[in-house]
Amino acid sequence: MNRSRIVALAIAGMTAWAGVASAITIETVPVGDPGNANDPATGHGKVNYAYNIGKYDVTAGQYTAFLNAVATTADRYGLYNSNMAAGNFAACGISQTLVSGRYTYATTSNPDFPVNYVTYWNACRFANWLSNGQPTVPEGSGSTETGSYTLT
Repeated sequence: MNRSRIVALAIAGMTAWAGVASAITIETVPVGDPGNANDPATGHGKVNYAYNIGKYDVTAGQYTAFLNAVATTADRYGLYNSNMAAGNFAACGISQTLVSGRYTYATTSNPDFPVNYVTYWNACRFANWLSNGQPTVPEGSGSTETGSYTLT
């Protein structure tokens, strides 16, 4: 599955962030048909509730803002993957720089390109950060671990 799609799917679980005025706005679309039947081939897919999902892929620029908010002094969950850097195969163009014990991140390509090399768990952390109002606090402080998803 495309990693930017994983981020979009993680956003599907968000409910609280819709009323928050923040730097990043994720446009969503409703997914309805609560109570739909399971896929007969897999037995999966039944959803008992309506929800919203991101209309577009999460961009490198949006994910860079997330990194700059929560992964500045440590990156204990590996929110940044060095494969995101320009010059790597299928890179989305996010660079990481360490200066005086602080990480900073920047887009090196088009910030509107879809982000890639994001794990499912880090997509959940991104969704939690959005649902918590996009605070500038270290990862693991609650801004990434609770919200739409309880991870720790």
